[in-house]
Amino acid sequence: MPPQDGADEPSARAPLLPPPAPRRAAARLHPFPLVAAAAAFVASYHLLFLAPAPSYYQSLLLSLGSNDTAAAHLRALTQRPHVAGTGANSLTAAYVLDALSSHSFPTRLTPYSVLLSYPARRSLSLSAPDRDTIHFALEQETYPGDPYDAVSTEAFPTFLAYAASGSVAAEAVYANYGRAEDFAYLAAGGVNVTGKVAVARYGKVYRGDIVRNARNAGAAAAVIYTDAKDYAAGKAFPDGPWMPPTGVQVGSTFKGVGDPTTPMWASSEGCQRLSIAEAMASDDMPGIPALPVSGMDGEAILQLIGGDMAPEDWQGGASAPAYRLGPGPAVLNLTYIGNETMASIQNVISVIEGKEEPERYVILGNHRDAWTFGAVDPNSGTAALLEIGSTEWVEENRALLTSRTVAYLNVDSAVYGHGFSASATPQLDVLLKEASKQIGRLGGGGSDYSAFVQHIGIPSVDMSIGSDYAVYHSLYDDFIWMEKFGDSLFHRHVAAASIWGLVALRLSDEEILPFNYSYYAAELEIYGPSLHNDYGAEIYPGVDDAIQTAKRTNTSESWQDVQNEIHRVARVINQAALVLSGGLT
Repeated sequence: MPPQDGADEPSARAPLLPPPAPRRAAARLHPFPLVAAAAAFVASYHLLFLAPAPSYYQSLLLSLGSNDTAAAHLRALTQRPHVAGTGANSLTAAYVLDALSSHSFPTRLTPYSVLLSYPARRSLSLSAPDRDTIHFALEQETYPGDPYDAVSTEAFPTFLAYAASGSVAAEAVYANYGRAEDFAYLAAGGVNVTGKVAVARYGKVYRGDIVRNARNAGAAAAVIYTDAKDYAAGKAFPDGPWMPPTGVQVGSTFKGVGDPTTPMWASSEGCQRLSIAEAMASDDMPGIPALPVSGMDGEAILQLIGGDMAPEDWQGGASAPAYRLGPGPAVLNLTYIGNETMASIQNVISVIEGKEEPERYVILGNHRDAWTFGAVDPNSGTAALLEIGSTEWVEENRALLTSRTVAYLNVDSAVYGHGFSASATPQLDVLLKEASKQIGRLGGGGSDYSAFVQHIGIPSVDMSIGSDYAVYHSLYDDFIWMEKFGDSLFHRHVAAASIWGLVALRLSDEEILPFNYSYYAAELEIYGPSLHNDYGAEIYPGVDDAIQTAKRTNTSESWQDVQNEIHRVARVINQAALVLSGGLT
């Protein structure tokens, strides 16, 4: 979960660029309204609704994209770090509000009070026999000539949001990518993780799952680093797109969706809440102290871990030291004290109302807040069209959205390279393929949708242009990185917005919704979110989760749970077959 939107008093420093002059729509003929939440780039697509056929609007949309406007919006939105709950993020809310309002779209701010997590104090040191103790700086360094050097001091220190507060001094154990199967391998090999500090690298599963897996294996704390093998395979920024040696991926470790004090209901004024202590004790929280560190610091730790040699696929790149499993003799002394506090966030909601069936919604969304500057994540999405819906808004409007929403179209990191990709509920597959073909070569060549899919079952898609990018959630995800390596001419931003807009137009204009449920039937062998990796979905997730637990614990009870999950799936399939055949037992 990205950080949430903010509300401290805005600072007068580094004012944002003014929104472009308004262009008014002549009429509104779309059958469904397009609902926009927290965004910043509608100026690139001024839809002039007259009376021609839907294909006319699609052609018009493709003709109106402006790479200059996209660049101007992105530059304005990423002038400063803007973590949720800060004055800088309130300024981005005001910018989005002004940009949408300038087009005569009815637009409003919707505030919520939510539990946010910030670092209060953290430290990390490394010791080993006959070695001087290393005290890690835990800082991301700027580079000579960095235009954002001064405002970089406004970025929060490197941390993992919602990690438990505490201090741990214990031997280090290397746990590869921190997956459930990695900890199962250590247990099978007799490597004791209990009470130790698990050291794992980013790259395969959600960081919150890494910490939870470490906790479940008995670790007292966790350290996650960016291995050069995955994040520094070429020239480092600013000379290349890869992560610099001191770069750190920060982010949340919360497993849930939305405000932790109001699980599955909205954080509206006067609502029932869990206490902060109750929320932090939830199983959705990591439960142990944890810190992210750079590749340089991670390598220094691994050099002092002894024990058996790690397997070949656990090793680093060609220049890395040999990785061993531990435990020890390296000892890590880790302290993390968090500041969990209730703060106000803001959604920006804007509506383009349709002439026919205005009570039905096509929702476009993107989150506005960022862990640092956010040029890729999330503001390339903000700058690619300009909309978002947060979990709190979904939960507050659950009944209405469930009955009236046609689809939710999310763009988080819109652009970070070449190659269009999308994650969607299956009935949208054909529509996405057709829309991407219409864009053609324009592109030169993942978020908030979970509330819509997992809470209220709305057909949803998350779109982007690019594959992985190495500076994800680091200080170096800024406008310079985007301009040099992500999208130098901003044509890909236009392409992302074009695909986004075409899908929205077709969903709002066509008499028969362009859903293809034959794809859904093929996928319903009911994939779902994985217990062990919040980034991914699994086929038969209940069975897979039970298998992963059984591999880790290897008890008769856990393997019986696997059998129970298989029987559950079989029963559901049999019941569905009876419904389809119209038969009775």
